[in-house]
Amino acid sequence: MDEALIRQLKNRVEEELRQRELALLEFWLQAFQTIMAKRHKELAGLQSDLKAFVARMETRLRTLKGSQK
Repeated sequence: MDEALIRQLKNRVEEELRQRELALLEFWLQAFQTIMAKRHKELAGLQSDLKAFVARMETRLRTLKGSQK
């Protein structure tokens, strides 16, 4: 393979990774903004929503780690 092709493939992979990371961050930001937009009447409601949010993130992280094996 010549260097130009390798450089082109590397740039394409880096762009794809950047796009995926951007989509991922947008997804989690939207989920967090949804929690923030709620008008929780009590602190317990906010804590419950935050715990559920963290649980979703932990589940996703475990899923991704498990699929790497």
